[in-house]
Amino acid sequence: YWKMYNISLLCPTRNRVDGLIRMWASAIDMASDPSQIELVLYVDHDDAATLDLLQSEQMDRVSVIVSDPNHKEIYSNLHNICCQKANADIVFSCADDLVFRSRDWDKIVLDKFSEIEDKVAFLFPNDGHWGSKFGTHGFFHKKWFSTLGYISPPLFTVDYSDNYINDIAKAIDRSFYLDNIFIEHMHWTFGKMQMDSTAKEAHQRRSQTNNSLVYQNFETMQKQREDIQKLKEIINE
Repeated sequence: YWKMYNISLLCPTRNRVDGLIRMWASAIDMASDPSQIELVLYVDHDDAATLDLLQSEQMDRVSVIVSDPNHKEIYSNLHNICCQKANADIVFSCADDLVFRSRDWDKIVLDKFSEIEDKVAFLFPNDGHWGSKFGTHGFFHKKWFSTLGYISPPLFTVDYSDNYINDIAKAIDRSFYLDNIFIEHMHWTFGKMQMDSTAKEAHQRRSQTNNSLVYQNFETMQKQREDIQKLKEIINE
């Protein structure tokens, strides 16, 4: 029995049971059609708290990918792995520190995509910090994923996936700010939550890898130019 959803939330999560519950509850509460929203989680094999939650709670419309203990996956590939499992055509690069604040957010997204014939676009909400300047999390049609083979490339240990996406979307003139959707990013750097173990681990990766350098290196820039070209070809078909 194949269930098709309207929107899949792609969410890597780690040791943030409360945040995860809050995010999913807010997404469902604020959706115009909650039955059409799916959650695809990527959980680390050693994240006992989250795995316990998922076993104890009967969470509807949630599918879970557990990491391979023998293979350390690079951070910027986690949304891609979730996207492969997603049943909806429209996906959202979600996080466990988001809270959906706008009613009917799903309808607004679907309506916007219905206006875009080729479906190639990056739609991003107000996150309560960057506003229209930058999309840290956003909505895509699977067409973006199938064209490039990823939402953003598996190159970054932390950060910069969103820079990659924003730059591509602007280059093809398909970056759309949804000013009527507020999905608040409760990030510790914005003073909206304490720096927890997950944030500390991310910060550690930040100091170990110069992702800004990875982003600016020749191979990444080359890849970005190719991706822009691939998406432009679909737009011009």
